[in-house]
Amino acid sequence: MSRRPPLQRLLLLLPAVALLSGCPSFSTMGTARTLPKGESQLFIAPGGMVLTDFQRDDTGAYQSYAFPSVEFGGRYGVTDRVEIGGKLWFLGAEIDGKFALARSPDPERGLDLAVAPALSVYPFTSGDQSATYLWVHLPLLIGVNTGGGQLVIGPRISDMLIAGAGDTINAVWAGGSLGYAWRLGDGFRLLPEVSVAWPVHVTVGSTADLTLEPRGALVQANLGFLFGGE
Repeated sequence: MSRRPPLQRLLLLLPAVALLSGCPSFSTMGTARTLPKGESQLFIAPGGMVLTDFQRDDTGAYQSYAFPSVEFGGRYGVTDRVEIGGKLWFLGAEIDGKFALARSPDPERGLDLAVAPALSVYPFTSGDQSATYLWVHLPLLIGVNTGGGQLVIGPRISDMLIAGAGDTINAVWAGGSLGYAWRLGDGFRLLPEVSVAWPVHVTVGSTADLTLEPRGALVQANLGFLFGGE
């Protein structure tokens, strides 16, 4: 039996890796402080996610999943109080904005407060089932400046629409994120962050053929490397 070259074997593995990484994203990967006008920031954030009681099997029992993830993103300061941005991960994409409600005159101390609406879309595949997910996120970002960084607290509400197999599911999630943006130098921050969300209201289409029906918590953890900004 002939052996495939290493590069060919690697290319055959890529679709499977992409499918395993096509999970949702609840990460913030930023501070509550909007970027100054004209400044930009890029980030990369490896991590992982756990979806508990997310899908029913043939017996009706709920199954849980764990996924690796890597996110890439960026943002730009339109004004001192408004920024736009987005992020990408395998089989997923998001556009977002940030609007300052309160912006401390001194980035070393005080409190920053902002809303950061976001819209994301991606497909999800499990076995012989596939679906398209649409998310609308509305987090409130509370940033406590500590001199060497910022503690970021992000309560949020999210709405999820799943369409697939002729059915639709709508789920409202409540949760939040907690992270610390540690400034290690000019234009570089390290941001560990944990996000948790629970489905508080789930509506399933009338035929209910789609087994992707969330009932448990979603937990995500990432370590962000942020380049640029203040």
